[in-house]
Amino acid sequence: LSDNLAIKGAANFYQKKGKHIITSKTEHKAVLDTCRQLEREGFEVTYLAPQRNGIIDLKELEAAMRDDTILVSIMHVNNEIGVVQDIAAIGEMCRARGIIYHVDATQSVGKLPIDLSQLKVDLMSFSGHKIYGPKGIGALYVRRKPRVRIEAQMHGGGHERGMRSGTLPVHQIVGMGEAYRIAKEEMATEMERLRGLRNRLWNGIKDIEEVYLNGDLEHGAPNILNVSFNYVEGESLIMALKDLAVSSGSACTSASLEPSYVLRALGLNDELAHSSIRFSLGRFTTG
Repeated sequence: LSDNLAIKGAANFYQKKGKHIITSKTEHKAVLDTCRQLEREGFEVTYLAPQRNGIIDLKELEAAMRDDTILVSIMHVNNEIGVVQDIAAIGEMCRARGIIYHVDATQSVGKLPIDLSQLKVDLMSFSGHKIYGPKGIGALYVRRKPRVRIEAQMHGGGHERGMRSGTLPVHQIVGMGEAYRIAKEEMATEMERLRGLRNRLWNGIKDIEEVYLNGDLEHGAPNILNVSFNYVEGESLIMALKDLAVSSGSACTSASLEPSYVLRALGLNDELAHSSIRFSLGRFTTG
């Protein structure tokens, strides 16, 4: 909902200035499907392909920017492979050209430091349940200086400064706020702990034949490890790992038997994409 409101809201408000949007092929479906809808409404969207490690080439992003580009939406941390995009540099590029910059920070908030007084990010989407808060609650940061405007997508009582009408779920808001508070307190030590666990896990499996890392350990969130086990069906591997809760692809698309579109965008063939497992580490993962 936060991604929807940010992207549709900004696109609709600034459409007199232009109708061109830039995003990447590895964004979450909440961003990609919103962009597809805007295409049906007459907007033009450029979908950037990442490099083999999942990182967006900033020269390609710059080359895609035009006079009629009104919005760039590039996420902070990818939910399947964990790579971290350089949102500070992208923000500088957008600000210099007067383009609104939206960041889906669902996977990074509470896990990586984010300082919105320093970052030139105009819109940032958050979620409660990714950081042990309640499900069904998220947030959207909308910059005030320089002021960013979005057009409401839900109308009614004019709640939340007219940007999203509807009675506020106080219990969920408090729960999310408390989850963020706890995460911020523990962030530095927790990330160091998770990085150690992730590296131990990778060191334990990297010497197996036909095993490939998807993403980039150096430019990656410490809690996600995505690995392809060539010639082994990912689904059967999951079945075999009785005591491990792992996934092939994201939880949102787990009902689909299609190979991961994120891994396909990295250049993996269908077979290799199908043989991939995402290991997620968290607060309750022990060494």
